[in-house]
Amino acid sequence: MILESEIQKNQNIALLLEEGTRTDRLESIIRELITELGMDLADQHFKGTPARVARLYRELTRGQRLNPAAILKTFHSKHSELIVVSDINFYSLCPHHLLIYRGKMHFGYLPDGRIVGLSKIPRLIQTMASRPIVQEDLVSEIADTFMSVVKPLGCVARATGRHDCVAVRGVKCHEAQMTTVALRGLFREKSSLVEEFHQVLTRVDK
Repeated sequence: MILESEIQKNQNIALLLEEGTRTDRLESIIRELITELGMDLADQHFKGTPARVARLYRELTRGQRLNPAAILKTFHSKHSELIVVSDINFYSLCPHHLLIYRGKMHFGYLPDGRIVGLSKIPRLIQTMASRPIVQEDLVSEIADTFMSVVKPLGCVARATGRHDCVAVRGVKCHEAQMTTVALRGLFREKSSLVEEFHQVLTRVDK
């Protein structure tokens, strides 16, 4: 009889082997891209580039291989007022050009008997951002995941990002930034809660 731990170990090994195969294939694709763009892979600066770029894109898309809901460990609490975690750095990939956008996100929620560990909110945001997704959907999916797992009375996510696809191509507007907001639960029903959230952020900025 095979122990459950042994089964898990075998599954992890299989996943690592599969990941290694996919990484090798990704390196080959990047090698072809470099060649197609007219660059010399024999040049000292390009010799390790396929492997480096493959690792970069695996890192930028790691959120696709993780379960964000598993991050949100909760604790019982009597606290019933607004909780805000601010200035959370994030970066993501624009799915239209596979260029990076990055910025800061602020998150608030109104607990209903349960709270989450402080580090879990930045981890959730950074995990869900590490995949190709537009910023508009990013804040919505973060809010929906939090509501589904933690079941607070409401939550709000606000992100401000700068997009390389706007800065380095097209209009080439380096200073443009986009702010997106997602409101859930009581934050949709009570404008006073949204105002309190923004007031907290204003005080933090000072």
